[in-house]
Amino acid sequence: MQLIDAGMIAFAAWHALKKRVDYPLTFQVPRMLRKLVHEAEDTYALFWNDKRLWKTERWPAYRDRPEIWDEAGREDFDTMVDVLTGLGAVQFRAEGREADELLAAAAHLFEGTEPVVIRSDDKDFMQLLTPSTAMIGRVRKTVRAEDVEEKLGVTPECVADFLTLTGDQADGIPRIVTPAPAKKLLAEHGHVMDWIDGEVSASDGVVQQLQENREQLRLNYELVDLSREAVGELPEPLLEHWGDVDRVRAIGERLDITYLKDENLGYEFAELKEWGDRTRRRLEELR
Repeated sequence: MQLIDAGMIAFAAWHALKKRVDYPLTFQVPRMLRKLVHEAEDTYALFWNDKRLWKTERWPAYRDRPEIWDEAGREDFDTMVDVLTGLGAVQFRAEGREADELLAAAAHLFEGTEPVVIRSDDKDFMQLLTPSTAMIGRVRKTVRAEDVEEKLGVTPECVADFLTLTGDQADGIPRIVTPAPAKKLLAEHGHVMDWIDGEVSASDGVVQQLQENREQLRLNYELVDLSREAVGELPEPLLEHWGDVDRVRAIGERLDITYLKDENLGYEFAELKEWGDRTRRRLEELR
């Protein structure tokens, strides 16, 4: 099973084609996904952020950067999602939830039932890695569970704790202590939530930082935790007009995107729909 951080593909398409074609997401993302699915020859699902995220409401600095629809425009984003659904892609988006949470919910659902590959470079996903779950990205390449300690200095079970202590600049999560004392704290005392209100052996400066930032530590953990309990159940995928190739052709006519108007469109994207249908069947088996 390939679990795809869809924003990664959309931003790549946007930066490659912005100002070169109209509707760059609608034009390019389906073709990029078709290539990925063909190369992987595997079931797959796409995960998108919602317009409103509860994490941003809890901590306004969280992910304080433009979303893909802010860059490309809402119309292009929504049309792309419609086209992908019509071509047979399996996509997830849920009110108030981010793609990371939905992808993590899927990873937990499939864990132990078959090999899982997370398509992303986001280090948050390292907490999900197991002997049967790996991640692949353009920057980090392949990362397996046994690679995490070399890259972060902690095992997958402690990645959320490590990020709670050291923060994540990319996601706007503040640092409480630097990596070296963070790793020492975790090695000697275990998970942060087990000792956050107690005493720990550390330098006076580290102890002071921990004591002064207990509430921030709790919030940090809430923001980075992708455990089964934290992310909840996987919702239903987006199925309205699923597999409706005629509707996609109509969109192609309206936007004058040549390949989407082709009479052979269903044949050209048959593999995308075939693997998408297999994904839907697997989901039904596991629910």
